[in-house]
Amino acid sequence: MSLLRQGRAQVLTIYIGESDQWQGVPLYVAIVQYLRQHGSAGATVIRAIEGYGAGARLHESGGLRWSSDAPIVIQVVDSPERLRRFLPHIQEMLSGGLMTLHEVEVLKYTHARRRGLPTKLPVAQVMETSVMTVDLTTPVSTIVDLLLAAPFRALPVVDRQGKLQGIISTGDLIQAGVLPMRRGLVRAALELDNTTAEAVEMPLEQARLSKLTAQEIMNREVRTVGPQQSIREAAEIMLQTGLRRLPVVNAEGILLGMLSRADLLQVIVTSPVMHAQASSGTQPLHRTGTLTTQQVQQQPVADYMNTDVATVEEQAPLSEVIDALILSPLKRVVVVDRERHVRGIISDVDVLARIQAEARPRLLGLLSGWARGKPERLPTATLQASSGKANVAADVMNRDVVTVPASASVQETIEKMIAAQRKVLPVLNQEGQLVGVVGRSDLLQILLEG
Repeated sequence: MSLLRQGRAQVLTIYIGESDQWQGVPLYVAIVQYLRQHGSAGATVIRAIEGYGAGARLHESGGLRWSSDAPIVIQVVDSPERLRRFLPHIQEMLSGGLMTLHEVEVLKYTHARRRGLPTKLPVAQVMETSVMTVDLTTPVSTIVDLLLAAPFRALPVVDRQGKLQGIISTGDLIQAGVLPMRRGLVRAALELDNTTAEAVEMPLEQARLSKLTAQEIMNREVRTVGPQQSIREAAEIMLQTGLRRLPVVNAEGILLGMLSRADLLQVIVTSPVMHAQASSGTQPLHRTGTLTTQQVQQQPVADYMNTDVATVEEQAPLSEVIDALILSPLKRVVVVDRERHVRGIISDVDVLARIQAEARPRLLGLLSGWARGKPERLPTATLQASSGKANVAADVMNRDVVTVPASASVQETIEKMIAAQRKVLPVLNQEGQLVGVVGRSDLLQILLEG
């Protein structure tokens, strides 16, 4: 995608002369135009006073003269993947000069904060273009291995011409009986003790022996967006359908990239392609209090948080924790004390990792049944632990909880969610008590609805 995130990046530095040309225009202008058109995170052109290169010819600005051959330095800070795509064409454009590449760490990258999602920013400027795909004949065994190892959760299926034919998510694999449960649990189980690993390895091995191919399990009813549609339109589709990602295709149906909810939220924090012409008709959601002219991103997140939060107390038995987890739409339970101060948070992976080893296969069976729509209860006796083992919520909870104060703005909440790589943030009042939660879809809704 064309948004630059915090973390590791690379700097491409290009040294040329001001008089260098490319197809009738100054070379530095042509390079910057190329980078912008192809979704680079940004470029800076610096005009130096004096310098020389490999030919030992002195370049200087020429004082007040109308023309000169001053040294020009172009710096491009971007992800390594995108820079690798740009390099072949840029090298073709350079008849002479110098290029260097080195790693940097991006500490902060922000833009002027605007009202919600812009209406004129196209999907092409935000989408992820490095997309792994499979073809119609790809066997299920390959698909399972790809999705278990990959950072993404869906694989587009394309034909030989690159046209999108369908998409396969981990949910599709579960419905097809190929994957026993969501992949986060499968990954965690494989890294635990041998007995737990065997509980998921057996169905995985059966899946790998299957003769099914991508075209037999893929979802053919795929919602897509075009590269020139606005990101606002894409966000509306996501919220209406509940989808977390959308394939981006051109008029011929050829896959160009993927767009996720996280990509859209990232626009609000770091958008190098926003400019004076970008605008948005976004207004705040309807509120119960007095209306304000304050920009939606600067309003307190407490006005929009979800107050229906699944909670348990620290001494709640594991059977109660599991029931709360299964019923929670967020698939997370917040652990609070009697004064509703947050003590931890629990996911199904936390429970699996911390309960006694002999109870793990039974828990996996329960969660697998729920994933396939065949709910059952876990017998309380199964969770009875020996001395020193996990017995209550406090024993299995994750104490590393990222929270946000109710007074924080929507903008600050988005920034914190992205920086912490969290999908859900508990919201606390001034006394540190839990008053609600906010998730990615909530924030996207805030930026859209008027």
